[in-house]
Amino acid sequence: MKKIVKVLVVVLLVCALLPGCATMSDQNRTKAEGTGVGAVVGGLLGFAIGGGRGAAIGAAAGAGLGFLVGNEIAKRKQAYASTEDFLDAEIANTQEFNKTAIAYNAKLSKDVTALEKQSKTLRAQYDKGTVDKKVLVAKSDELQKKIDASKKLEDTLAKELEVQTAILADEKKTRPADDQYIVRLQKEVNTLQKNLDKLRDGSTQLAQIDQRLSV
Repeated sequence: MKKIVKVLVVVLLVCALLPGCATMSDQNRTKAEGTGVGAVVGGLLGFAIGGGRGAAIGAAAGAGLGFLVGNEIAKRKQAYASTEDFLDAEIANTQEFNKTAIAYNAKLSKDVTALEKQSKTLRAQYDKGTVDKKVLVAKSDELQKKIDASKKLEDTLAKELEVQTAILADEKKTRPADDQYIVRLQKEVNTLQKNLDKLRDGSTQLAQIDQRLSV
């Protein structure tokens, strides 16, 4: 079951960004609500954390392909016979994003600790003339790859947060605040925001380490 949900995360994101993937019966209503809120997801992004543990997130789009949040929501709804089924899937979808973000952030935290120590040592050695400039450049290049990977995941989580926030806002118009679907999805959205904030903090720390290595 978990494997099916993980695949669904990828399929939903890829399908939603490919033209002609689904015909949207409620496109006009949802598009109107989402007009003006744009998002672009580029490339194919996958993360497998800790030797296969954690969730996998995939997002694909052609160069320059964009979507309105309203269109994205309408496309996702097409796969479900009822709004409740749709919300159940989105809750599971957001849970998978959170699992991946938590695993990635845990690894990033360890990487930051190690890189912080390494960068200080290398910088001190370079200032003393015991380490060549190319060593710092090589470490900076390695660090830049981590920064780029974090930025891609950050962008993907931000786009998903935007979509889920819009779904919540839409459903709250017709459902009470204590509705089980609203409560469950709100919990996952709040967690996603916290995970995104933590990821951004980690990315900032990586950038600061990279500055130390600049020569």
